[in-house]
Amino acid sequence: MPNDASAPTTLDEKIRAVVASVLRPTKYFLVDIEIRGHRGTRVVEISVDGDDGIGHDDLAAISRDVGFELDVDEVVPGSYTLDVSSPGIKRPLVAPRQFQKNVGRELRIKYNDPDDGSTQYDVVTLTAADDEAVTIELPSGSTHTLPYHAIERAKIELPW
Repeated sequence: MPNDASAPTTLDEKIRAVVASVLRPTKYFLVDIEIRGHRGTRVVEISVDGDDGIGHDDLAAISRDVGFELDVDEVVPGSYTLDVSSPGIKRPLVAPRQFQKNVGRELRIKYNDPDDGSTQYDVVTLTAADDEAVTIELPSGSTHTLPYHAIERAKIELPW
């Protein structure tokens, strides 16, 4: 049987493929996956969001469906704990759709300056976001467009 070069090979890739298939017919998207521990004690944390947020009932349904698929296909060797949650307001933004849904909000951001490559730390206003980059407005009023790879960390700046 020929080997499919596009088939997922790592545990992370296999879990991402399962989550993608479960989320495909929904309005939700994968933010991140974190796998900790060793065979028999693994914890699989899956962070899911939606453009209009996500409710507890939807998280429970996604958890049930992902868990079923992981178990049926024996994706995770040994026993494991599955935790499906929303990223929450205090978690860093990592997915382009997270940035897109937060246009107009203030962010605390660490990034590589597009002009000189230096690392910058600022509280900025997110003025635009697409699949490739974000545009931020600095406190000085100037704007920068940053590709996602230039952003080291970005979190929503809470107003209190």
